Amino acid sequence: EEYDRVYTGVNDPVLNDKGTGKTLSVLNTAGWEDTVIWNPYGDEGMGYNNFVCVESVKFDPVSLDGGASWTGDMALKPGTLE
Repeated sequence: EEYDRVYTGVNDPVLNDKGTGKTLSVLNTAGWEDTVIWNPYGDEGMGYNNFVCVESVKFDPVSLDGGASWTGDMALKPGTLE
């Protein structure tokens, strides 16, 4: 099944895989505000039935003054369902 969703304002999502009993926490520690979840539906070579892609994003534009910088930090934390 094709899966392509945008979740605005959703930060630090936790994915729960009831089939394996595992979780994956997406920890957005700086910059990111939104989340996109998708799979490469129709691309059998990528194994679209076996995974989804989770992307930390920021849809609102960031304006920077000259010499300024912007940082987006993200980490993944595996766990188990309880």
